[in-house]
Amino acid sequence: MSDAVAFRTIRLSGRAPGPQALGLYNGLFDGRGESDLDRDMQDWQRHRIAPWTLSHAGHDVGVGGFRIGFGDDGLEVIFHFLPEVWGQGLASEFLIAALDHATYSLRANRFFGRVPEASEQSRRIMQKVGFRAVQDAPGGDVLMRLG
Repeated sequence: MSDAVAFRTIRLSGRAPGPQALGLYNGLFDGRGESDLDRDMQDWQRHRIAPWTLSHAGHDVGVGGFRIGFGDDGLEVIFHFLPEVWGQGLASEFLIAALDHATYSLRANRFFGRVPEASEQSRRIMQKVGFRAVQDAPGGDVLMRLG
């Protein structure tokens, strides 16, 4: 894994997932950080599509990007940020730039995401860029599609 920047916005830089992100993953994904990181590293090696480790001002602050939606139509967009950076507009900035990247670099045109039912803030961020709730998904999530 390289520390090379694979994705950039005005304030965020994204690197391919790697072992040095384990602490971030553990902080974001309570109890499943290691397994999520392993999956993302394997996806990156196989497909070059997996969530990036996102940094802001020299600190890892989140994980965001895409997963191939093998059972669904399109790319699954995900974003998770540490609570200490919530409210700074980083998620909105990330989502807009990530969708542009996927559209122009990956030639993708169909996107979906799963948002926990209790996460009104994440749902609003997705709605701002054109996602709409289409159905309840397993695990208490809401399935959202762009368009």
